[in-house]
Amino acid sequence: MKQFRYAINTNQFRNHQSTAEIVDLCAKAPVQGIEWGLRKVETSASDVREMKQRTDDADLEIAGFLNAGSLWDFDEIRQWSEAVAQCRPTTLRVNPPWFAWDYNESLHQKNSYLDLVKHTKDALLHLASLACEYGIKYVIEIHAGSIAASPWAMHHMLEDIDPDCVGVIYDPANTIIEGFIRPRGACELLGNHLAYVHAKNLTFVPAATYSETDEPRRSHWQFHRTFLDQGMVDYVEVYFALKLAGFHGWISLEEFATNDPVREVSRNVHFLEQCNQTVPTQLLEPFSNFPAPVDQSARAESAQF
Repeated sequence: MKQFRYAINTNQFRNHQSTAEIVDLCAKAPVQGIEWGLRKVETSASDVREMKQRTDDADLEIAGFLNAGSLWDFDEIRQWSEAVAQCRPTTLRVNPPWFAWDYNESLHQKNSYLDLVKHTKDALLHLASLACEYGIKYVIEIHAGSIAASPWAMHHMLEDIDPDCVGVIYDPANTIIEGFIRPRGACELLGNHLAYVHAKNLTFVPAATYSETDEPRRSHWQFHRTFLDQGMVDYVEVYFALKLAGFHGWISLEEFATNDPVREVSRNVHFLEQCNQTVPTQLLEPFSNFPAPVDQSARAESAQF
């Protein structure tokens, strides 16, 4: 059985822990890699050198780099790219345009969704040429609120882009907030553009207060982070989708629910490996006899008689 590889996303630690402290944390956890969150573009080259050296010294791998700015800001992307190219082959996450997180943000978004999709597609074509120049792969995360909230959207925007140049971070928990498609459908849509996976989980709970002056009265919800085996994402189904798609790459754990990430990662990796051992690698018979799609041309011909 092919093995998944596990990494820790460092964004939760990078503002209050040093590179050395983060590596020490990751070395104590049952992971093989680190997904490094970059801080400032001005110090990115020296930061990457230290990250690479300390990661190598701990006998870990670099699963990728994050936080490289907006995908259409090519001058800034070049600066980030020059920094991480010293670790190639690697991946570098860039940010798609933001659309709206909620109703209030949508009220003030002057750009149409379709205009932002076109803007993104145009930028991706240029990004693919940069990937060839620097020898790195750019990745976009499935993220609620952004133009890349849905696997369908990413499939549409990347269909003409070389998957060796630009890929997608599949985050099933983010799709619970916006853009949900059954994991099998999501993985089939992303296809070869599926670069790696972010693993976290969440539950939705009613907001604590309501405004009695709201007309009409509206429900408000908020989400809480939780362990991977307790939230709304079914990782058994996710692993079935990944295995059916032939994916066996990095699973990067992020956004921890407790103040003990090493213990939490150990629990979550153990659970994910149980999912890995449980699910099959192929579809199972007997197959469901769903109604066949209607052949509209045949219907039109039969209507003539």
